[in-house]
Amino acid sequence: MTARGELSRLILAQAGAEFEDCRIERAEWPALKKTLCLGQLPVLEVEGKVIAQSMTIARYLARRFGLAGKTDLDAAEADQTIDAIKDLWNIVTPMMKEQDNVKRAEMKKKLETETLPNWLKMMETLLTSKGGIHFAGNQLTWADIAMYDTLELLKERQCPPDVTECQNIKRLLEKIRNLPNIQKWEKLRPRTGVHV
Repeated sequence: MTARGELSRLILAQAGAEFEDCRIERAEWPALKKTLCLGQLPVLEVEGKVIAQSMTIARYLARRFGLAGKTDLDAAEADQTIDAIKDLWNIVTPMMKEQDNVKRAEMKKKLETETLPNWLKMMETLLTSKGGIHFAGNQLTWADIAMYDTLELLKERQCPPDVTECQNIKRLLEKIRNLPNIQKWEKLRPRTGVHV
């Protein structure tokens, strides 16, 4: 099962960048947590500096590898999509952490019947307004990869999004899924249970 660090891995994979993908065992976490600048994963180490926060890491990598947009306006359009994705996760995450099974089931039902369909419709409208192919600058950006990553994560967490009414999103997902570097990563990535 993938998690917050997967978007950065997908960006690195799409860029064809070599990177060391370090995984930890659950038993290692308490000791490691004390050593991290913000006490959380994922982190990225570059040139001896450690960067935390999953979206900060992904944004940095997108800029570094030319996936943030060619212009400042393209980058703002990509960030707009990223922020809309974060809005969705702000709803999904509390549901996933809910301990009361009845309340969790109610939250999941609302997500599946109201929140997610409405969000997908909104994102389909946005994508369509941009030409229907990419979310920003008529080019592949980290926003497109993030949409793919988000909908794949939802599937893994038993909240499969129904994109049948979202033809542009459906085509975008297929496009990202079929990028050779993404296919290669998804075929070769470690399968380690829940990871960040």
